[in-house]
Amino acid sequence: MRTLWIVVSCLFMAGCKPDGFWTRKRQVPPQLESSPQATNVQDAPRATGKYGDFQQIFADVAEGALPSVVSIHSEKQVAAEPESNDDESPFEYFFGSPGGPPHREEGLGSGVIISPDGTILTNNHVIEDADRIRIQLHDEREFEAEILGTDKASDVAVIRIKNARESFVAMPLGDSEKLRIGEWVIAVGSPYGLSQTVTTGIISAKGRHNTGINSYENFIQTDAAINPGNSGGALLNLRGELVGINTAIFSRSGGYQGIGFAIPISMAKRISADLIRDGEVTRGWLGVSIQPLEPELAEALGVKDRKGVLVGGVIPGSPADKTGIKNGDVILRVNEKPMQDPNDLLNYIALQRPGTWLDVEINRNGKTLVFKTKITRRDEGRMAGLQNREEGNAAELSRQGMAIANLSPDTRRRYDIPTTVTQGAVVTAVELGSRASRARLREGDVIVEANRARILNAGNFQETLRGASRGNRILLLVNRNGETFFTTF
Repeated sequence: MRTLWIVVSCLFMAGCKPDGFWTRKRQVPPQLESSPQATNVQDAPRATGKYGDFQQIFADVAEGALPSVVSIHSEKQVAAEPESNDDESPFEYFFGSPGGPPHREEGLGSGVIISPDGTILTNNHVIEDADRIRIQLHDEREFEAEILGTDKASDVAVIRIKNARESFVAMPLGDSEKLRIGEWVIAVGSPYGLSQTVTTGIISAKGRHNTGINSYENFIQTDAAINPGNSGGALLNLRGELVGINTAIFSRSGGYQGIGFAIPISMAKRISADLIRDGEVTRGWLGVSIQPLEPELAEALGVKDRKGVLVGGVIPGSPADKTGIKNGDVILRVNEKPMQDPNDLLNYIALQRPGTWLDVEINRNGKTLVFKTKITRRDEGRMAGLQNREEGNAAELSRQGMAIANLSPDTRRRYDIPTTVTQGAVVTAVELGSRASRARLREGDVIVEANRARILNAGNFQETLRGASRGNRILLLVNRNGETFFTTF
């Protein structure tokens, strides 16, 4: 009622003008009085600025892209799940809830035609576990599609139109490596089912990782509006070339907040080629555990410029081991490409084909060395088995916030310590917020080196701590589930 009164009072005030108000004549600007001369917008003269007809660039790119961007409708059968009901009846209490029946679940996303035969690039999560896929073109025609291959680790998938009897408009592929921060881009997809939606923005950042979205991340970040349903759609440069596959958004509400992520086409091309040819992705493997070269580690290792990726451990028998790479080495470049952080190295090696020879440039004790290394195929099953584990233990804690023990048959069995670890001090408890916790130590870790000297047992490590100068950092080499890494304590 209050809102109604406000509206009515406003209307009333608008009608109560002083006498003579409505007779006062106002001047209308001449440009509003004149009628448009051109009946077709294309016939209207256009002003050309310093950089050309800029206002038409986006329209031209969008017009050329729309035939290549499709809406993807996926369906899958979902098994029955027990229903959770806090207000269940006495019958359900004693005999159990019947649960929901099996049902069909539908999903919606986008895709990009990359070949005239109807091959489409999209996200794995758009078509994951689907038993039926329909695609809709810009002209509203629909086709059934089949899956050629999926890769969950990168969230890339390739599908193809079934029994295609015509040629489709393929989108040209660009070079995402040449993108610059601040460059204009255009996103095309089907947000919320609104097909053929075009939004614009800029490249906000490159090489985004550690987002927790995929195992392999090298995202292009953009502020072009991306919403649910845009997944798998196109990110274009102003030449109309595909430079990324829109994948995810950062949002507190579930909708657009100005931070979207796209898989760069340089990565998607290599992965999609494997999926089309083999139905799976083959990744290269160097065989090192790596970590960021943090300032404290760089200082302890005597690395002055603090650039590169620290080798925390080398897996026995791996290409790195056979080549002569050791823990404590800092990888600076691979084939002249600078390695700024572990994500750079992980993605670069993964995208190389097994059998490829690489020049790996390292810093070892202040000296620069180059190793020729022949990488092999990454065993995803073995890598998945190397998971961190955390178990409770009521051992007595030291003033450093941890308890240690000798490496014995009991501790080896309790923490599943590999037989390749033959000596060291076993961490049996860590206090939250302690020095040990800040050094990222966990129960089951084995301290094998301190300041590059071998640790034989728990007593040996305690002697090292007592002999250290107060306030100085100790460089530790730690073995965790068969892989080693450095930390400072």
